[in-house]
Order: sequence, then structure tokens, then C-alpha cells
Amino acid sequence: MAHTKMHANKNAQHAKKYAPYFARTGLFAAISMVSAIAVAQDTNSENSNPMEEVTVTGMRAALDKALDVKQNSNFVMDALSLEDINSTPAITIAEALVRMPGVSGVRDRGNESQAAIRGMGPRMVFSTLNGRELATSEPGRAVRYEQFPSEMISAVEVYKSQSADLTEGGIAGTINLKTLSPLNHSGPTYTVRAGLQYNDAGADLPNYDALGNRFSLSTVQSITDEFAIAVGCSAQTQKNAYASFQGWGMNNDATWQPALADGPAELDGDGTRGYVPWGAALELKGLTTEREGLIFTAEWAPSDDLSVKYDSLYTDVGLFEETPSNWYQGLGNWDGGQNGSYRDIELEGDYAAAATAVGIAEVRHVIAKYRQESSSISHGINVKYDGYENLQISADINYSHAERDGYWNAIWFDQYGQTIRYDFREGSEGVSAPDGGNVLTPTADGALTFPSWGPEEWNQANANEGNHLEDTMLGGNVDFKLAVDAGHLVGVDFGIRHAGREKENSPTSFVMTDPEQATAMDRLPEGFFTTYEVTEFPSTPLVYAESYDALAEAFYGGVDYSQAELRNGDYWLVEEVNNAAYVKLNFEGELAGFAYNANVGVRHAKASIDSTGYPGGGDTLQSVSNDYSHTLPSATINVDIHDDMVVRLSAARAISRPPVDEMRAGEFINLTTGAANGSAGNPYLEPYVSDQIDISYEWYFASESLFAATLFYKDISNYVGIETIGTFQDENDPERSFTISGPVNGDGGYVKGVEFTFQMPFNFLPVEGFGVYSNLALADSNVMEFTPINNPYTMAGLADYTATADLWYSNNRFDARLGYKATSDYTTGFTWNGAELNTIAPEASLGLSMSYTFTDNISARVQAWNLTNEPARLTRDNNNASLMRYDDYGRGYMADVTFTF
Repeated sequence: MAHTKMHANKNAQHAKKYAPYFARTGLFAAISMVSAIAVAQDTNSENSNPMEEVTVTGMRAALDKALDVKQNSNFVMDALSLEDINSTPAITIAEALVRMPGVSGVRDRGNESQAAIRGMGPRMVFSTLNGRELATSEPGRAVRYEQFPSEMISAVEVYKSQSADLTEGGIAGTINLKTLSPLNHSGPTYTVRAGLQYNDAGADLPNYDALGNRFSLSTVQSITDEFAIAVGCSAQTQKNAYASFQGWGMNNDATWQPALADGPAELDGDGTRGYVPWGAALELKGLTTEREGLIFTAEWAPSDDLSVKYDSLYTDVGLFEETPSNWYQGLGNWDGGQNGSYRDIELEGDYAAAATAVGIAEVRHVIAKYRQESSSISHGINVKYDGYENLQISADINYSHAERDGYWNAIWFDQYGQTIRYDFREGSEGVSAPDGGNVLTPTADGALTFPSWGPEEWNQANANEGNHLEDTMLGGNVDFKLAVDAGHLVGVDFGIRHAGREKENSPTSFVMTDPEQATAMDRLPEGFFTTYEVTEFPSTPLVYAESYDALAEAFYGGVDYSQAELRNGDYWLVEEVNNAAYVKLNFEGELAGFAYNANVGVRHAKASIDSTGYPGGGDTLQSVSNDYSHTLPSATINVDIHDDMVVRLSAARAISRPPVDEMRAGEFINLTTGAANGSAGNPYLEPYVSDQIDISYEWYFASESLFAATLFYKDISNYVGIETIGTFQDENDPERSFTISGPVNGDGGYVKGVEFTFQMPFNFLPVEGFGVYSNLALADSNVMEFTPINNPYTMAGLADYTATADLWYSNNRFDARLGYKATSDYTTGFTWNGAELNTIAPEASLGLSMSYTFTDNISARVQAWNLTNEPARLTRDNNNASLMRYDDYGRGYMADVTFTF
């Protein structure tokens, strides 16, 4: 009794300490209730009747399968099976991934995208497909998991501890996506799925159909007992229209504006001082996302000693946006000359988070189109041979290629000297104008009612910017597993790996001209323009055209992409070669009466980098070379302290290689008046290094049930961040200096935290089939980013808490899952430039998935996500008053039918 009371007191102390986290996530009451039930079940187990054996199916079987993988692993890890992915409200694999313990993500265009693990962002997360590193269409190394339709992946493994035989690169963790092994498949031969998807935010958009669709077909065929193939295809058209309000940062940089060196400028003539935004924007994204996927696997096992497996996966993601926008320019009090132009100012510290700018705003009505196509293909062949006594040999050769083409085209018209009110305050985001302002009536009878650019300046009224990125990887490894009989030593694993990578970024731009500028507006058909009122938050009307293409055809005879020229300053090419070798000793036996298994190993990794670019944006290519190597020891012990209890202890040194784009050569200097700055890469970057330890306790206290608690600590050095690396003077203004920023290695620090997982069926209820899956992760760190200098961000990815609580029902052919996910605010890289950091506000979302199996061959499923219509709010400069973007994504719904036979 005293032992129980002591633990009760400790639990009370922990509950008091972490109550704010639980209260904010809404999980405190639920976890307390479930924990009490579990304790009661355990206390009364000796007096209860033995439970009958129950065969579980559907979602319940999926959760049980994931437990088996976790329990039988020699790592601290978590897993998802195909059925678990399908039962989660998820249109791509990304939505399922972020429901795992300690995993968080940031939404891009309404979909979960890149992943952070244990408070460490995508820069320290390593991603593999069937154990192989992936080429990626991102500028760094991070993988956008929304490229993978959920039908293409059969399982997900998240490794949080290290081992010598794991490919180096994941200080935070390694996410391994797995595809089907046809010889091990015991399910249906054919699977066909078809359905519809709907986004309620796009219901009222002109010329936009908010209804999407999805289709998939797969087959597994056993050609002979030794040879089988799996083939699948998937196609989706997803609609994700949404409204977005954005800020362009505050004018608080005295290097740009020397007049602000002594602090914020006076704004209203009455002594009110504050920093104001450079500008703001309102966008309406008429977005269509098309995803296609193809998968093929062939597996041959002619004998018990030999197996050969070839697998390939192809994905293609196309984004198509028609985007009418309003750009509210000229808001910045550049040199104090606009003193007296601001009214009704709402200050947050020194920042004018809301104000009315009187008669100084230039409202630019932008009609734009953005299209992007990202594709990736991965091939791999693996051969395993067990014909030698006590020795297994495995050889793997793999190739992956990814590329991304994007183009943004825009034509705009201006209204000068307008009065607008912006509001960046949380909960009040939006922009408005006083009654009677002509910005409220930009069109009449389908024609523009305000002056456009004059003929002599017409060639400045458009912009066309493109980018082509290509990433190619070729690699291979050979692994040996030698079984030995030397007491507790039962095996020796060793192997080598080689991988070469080439990544190239080629940006272009051009401006169109019209020889008949004076008559351009006259060539538009009557009623060409309309207006659209955004209802999600305060706004001024958007000018909506039939389409960007129709406008470009009328003004310029279409878009001539042959005019595009390379932007030398932003071009880069990085070539990287990675070599590694490892050895690992495996042990099994008993210690003090407890069964255990353990391993001790070391991995040595070496990298060589050649980086090429145009220094200063000039015309001469230059290359820089660098190399580094690291020795990475690791050790893990897993102890079965009871038939249903496992304790795992792991210690290791790990590295994460710097993002590829941050190792680019050269620098780019932008000398635009009033906005001059520079950016550079750094080919001499060293990888992040972490000495880390994990301690995990797992209690499988009943069938389909788990309580797990994991403590982790990481001591990170060589942290990569952005800081000022040089300055230069404005030749036209000697008093003004400008900065060049770039990535450097700097100090690190610790990352520590705890993860809890709890899942169980509610067998104590009179109604069978209910259960819970939940997890909570708490993280803390003293690692800071290097910017802003006077108020730096916390480490990218560091979420104080992430939590998931799913209530499920699985019985009598019916499955249902109500899923809640909450994440604290954290620093993230949301833009194309991963080094450009911002803060994402806390988010909590609710999703629902239900399915019913009508017969052994036919089932139907409905899903809904973001039921609470949670917006995404991001801010700049570690300052809540400096809004970056506020996106209202709306709710999404999907229904589909699956046929198996």
C-alpha cells in the first residue's frame, strides 16, 4: 500500500507540473479517466473471469499490428500499418504521419507537409523509402510527405533511437516509408477504390468547382509459388481553395532605414511612435492539386536461401492556382516623411499591429497564375542470400530522381493614394477601407473604374518568374549478418554504403512588353472583370478576371516563355558523395534473471561536397570543395522485465547533414532601392552533431493495449543557423549599410523531453468495440536560432507539446475514428527558402473517419478533416504583431467505395 501511495503522490506532482499542457490540449480529463480505468482493470484482474479470445479486424486489427511491430523491435520506434493509415482522416500519408507520438507538421495549402520529430524540424529528420535515402524536389533534404497518396504506402516506421546499421542523417529520427512485399501478402488479389472529395472553402468561388475525386487500383499476383508481383496506380484531384491575408514584415531594420536608428518613427503627429508594415496582401487561392502515383514490385524467392526484390514508386503532383490578389503597398513609414498619415493606432510593444493609413496606400490589384509540377521516381533492387553457414549477405542498389518546375505569372493594375486599415492582431486579422473609398468599387459593369498604368510604363505591369530544380541520387550498400555462438555474443553485423547526389537549382524571370500599350484596355471584351468579396475575414474587393491566360492573351498575345533568362545570382549546383562503413555486435541472454538483447556498434561516415555558383550574380561560374567525416558509436539494450514489460536504453552519437541549398556557392546581392540586402550559401558547413540518450518503458498490459513512456536527451553541437556574415555600403548613400546573411555553424545546446502513448480497447464497457489511442509529447530546449539578433527564435521545430487523442469504435463491420490533434506554437520554415524562419501559432484540429464493410468484397468510407475550421497563423521576426500569413483553409470531406476480390 505504501508503494502505491508513493506512486500516487508522484503522479499528483507530475499532474500539477504538466497540467497547463494537458489543459491546453484538452487531454487532461480524458487521460486521467482512461488511466483510472486501466488501473482498476489491473487491480481486479485476479478476480475477473478469463477473457474469451477475440479475433479483431479492421481498424482494431491495424492498431494491434502496429503494437506488434513496436514490441518486437530492437529500437525506440513507432509504426503505422496500411489499415491504420486508411482509418485516419488522411488524403495523403502526411496526415497519418503527424498523428504519431512526438511528430508534428505544418500545413501548406491545407495539407500537412514536412515533419518535425521531438521538437526538431525537417532539417534533422531523415526520410527513407524501403530503407533508401530519397531525392527530393525541395531545395534542402526534407521530404514533402503530401506527395505520397495514402494508397501507395503499406506501412510507416519512425525510428527515434540510433543504431550503427541505420543510415546516418536523422538526429531527430528516421521516417521509413514501406511498400508492399507481394510474397508476404495474404490479402485480396485486386483492390479498387473510387470516391469524391469536397472543400467547403471553395464553394462560392467564381469559375471554380470545389468537388474533387480520387481513384486507385492495385493487384497482387502470385505467378508461381516463388514469384509474385504487385502493381498499383492512384489518381487524385483535390480542391483546396482558401483565402489568405499576409504581412510583409515591419520597418524595424535601421540598416535599411537609418532614420529609424534611434527607434520607431512618429506616426500620427501626436507623439505616437511605432514600427509599421512595409505592406500587406490579400489572396484568394483557387487551388487544384492533382496527384498521380504508380507502384510496381516484383519478388522472387527460388529457394529458402535466395530472395530478390525489385520495387519502384513514381509520384507526380501538379499544383494549379488562379489567384486574384490585392497588394497594399506604401504602408511603411520609410524615413519619417509620412508622419501624421496614421490614425487609430493599436500598439503591441513598439509595433503598430493595427492602424489606418490615410491616403498613402497604393492598392495593386493582381491577377496571377501559379503552376507547379513535382515528380519523383525511385527504383531499388535488393538481393539476400542465406546459403552460407551462419552468414547472410544483402546487397542493395537504388536510384531516385526528383524535379520541380514552377512558374508564377502576374498582371496588375494600381490605385494610388488610398486609405486602408490593416489589422495584424490575433483574432482580428484583415483589411478594410472607409465608406466611399474607390478601392471598394474597383469595377463597374465589368470594366475597371480606376486609372491603370500609363502607356509609357505599361511594360512594368507584369512579372513572370520560374524555377527548375533537379535532384538525382545513385547509391548502394552491402550488408553482412554473421551468426556466432560465443556466450552472450550471438551475431556480428557489418557493411558499407556509397551514395552520390547532384542537386541543381535554375531560376528564371522575364517581363512582357506590348507594342500597342495605349489600346490594351480597349481590347478586353465587355464584362471581362468582376469583383469578389472574401467573407472569411475583413477585406476589400478583389478584381476577378475570366482567367489569367485570357488577360495575358488580350494584352500580350499570350505568354512567351522563350524570353526567360537565368537569374545567375540564385543559380546553384551541389554535388555530394557519401561513404559509410559500420560494424555492430549483437548480444542475447539473461542478466540477473531478466531476458535481454543488446547491440554495440560504430559507424564511420565521410562526405565530399563540390558546390558551384555565380558569385555576386556575375557571369562566371566558380566551384568550391569541402569534405568532412565523423565516427558515430551507438549502443542499445532491451530488457524484458516482465512478460508484458520492456525497458529500452539507447545511447548514440548522430549527425544530420546540412540542407543542400545552404551549401550552395556564391552570393546574391539585391540592390533594389530601399530594400537592398544579400544572401549567401556556405559550402564549408559541418553537419549537426548530437550525443543522445533514450530510455523507454513499454507495458503491454492487456491484449491490444499499451502504456509507454520515453525520456530523451540530446546534446547538439555544430548547429546551423543564419546570421550576418558581411556588410557593404550603398554607393549612393554613404550613411546606409546593407547586410549579407548566410548559414554558419554555431553553438547548440540540449533538447530534452518525454513522450507518453496510451491505447486500449474498452473491454469493461457493456457495449463491445470502443477504444482509445492517445499520445502526448513534451519537449524543451535551450537551442536558439541565430535570428533576429536581439530576439532570436526558439529552435526550428521545437513544439512544447504535441498531443493526439483518438476515440474509436470497431465492431460488426463498422469502424469509426474521431481524431483530435493539438500542437503548441513553434518555429518553422514555411517558404521555399527553408532558412527563412517564422512562428506558427498553436493549432488544434478535429477529424472523423467512418467505414462500413457491406460484404467481404465491398466497403465504403467517409472522412472529414479540419472540422473545427482551424486557420493557420504564422508570424515573422519572433513578433506576434508582425503577421506573415493567416490562411483560412476550410473543412474537407471525402467519401469512397472499395472493392476487393
